[in-house]
Amino acid sequence: MTATLRLLWASAFAFFLSFYLLLSALPLYAREAGVSDGALDLVIGSFALASMLVRPWAGWASDRFGRRPLLLAGAALFVVAPVAYTVTVTVPALVLVRLLHGAGMGLFPTAASALVADAAPPARRGELLGSFGAAANVAMAAGPGAGVALVERAGFVPLFAASAVAAAGALALTAPVPESLAEPKRVPLRLDAALSAAALSPSLVALCLMVTYGAQVAFLPIHAQAQGVNSGLFFLVFALVVAGVRGHAGRLSDRLGRTPVAATGLVLAAAGVAALALARGLGGLTVAAALYGVGFGSAQPALM
Repeated sequence: MTATLRLLWASAFAFFLSFYLLLSALPLYAREAGVSDGALDLVIGSFALASMLVRPWAGWASDRFGRRPLLLAGAALFVVAPVAYTVTVTVPALVLVRLLHGAGMGLFPTAASALVADAAPPARRGELLGSFGAAANVAMAAGPGAGVALVERAGFVPLFAASAVAAAGALALTAPVPESLAEPKRVPLRLDAALSAAALSPSLVALCLMVTYGAQVAFLPIHAQAQGVNSGLFFLVFALVVAGVRGHAGRLSDRLGRTPVAATGLVLAAAGVAALALARGLGGLTVAAALYGVGFGSAQPALM
């Protein structure tokens, strides 16, 4: 990696650490605030909805205005959102903050991936995107368990403060990253400009993959708590496996093509979801996390 990519890697790690600190703890916070299971779907899902809606526009904007403005805006939103959670206890307010938070997730990773693609030789693009994505997986390994532990020891306000500090670190690390877009593209903002036909199929497949992950984010912490298990273990094993697989899967997709690698990963991810449904205790949870991690880590870089 170049110095710029290393700096961006560190920034992405801090950005995703801010997110993953809240991953397992936020459903518990919502439950403590009196949010029902049905409303919990809305609260957790609104983050993904905002991210999904912002990403097509973010792709257009990063080509029109450059990568850096979106990186900085996404990191800034991640500083603001955790602070807003500390004064948010009603469902409408939680949904509003989740939409704001999700918009940050739509901006930062989109611009960061575009910057990596700008800097990567075509023959190594899958490899470098996979390696870059490992920043999120390392953060995932540390964040969920640490977030739950922090809540148990100190409460939710210190957790939200830690998340905001991590996001502020991402913002500071992003500031010196140079713009990678040689010349802005004067493309009008239209639906066909924001949504590439070639990208539609892999985007829909990636959405389906993320739906399975979103379901685990929403309900696994509550399910694990009921069984007396820290759900951070699942996310730790999952993250370590994904981090180990992504780079190799990216290289394979460069050599063999994106489709066979993505298809194999999706089959393995589906098997992991099935294993999670049958899992009982720490052993079953670990096996399901590892299997799902291999599939997720193989499919995601091939779909990018």
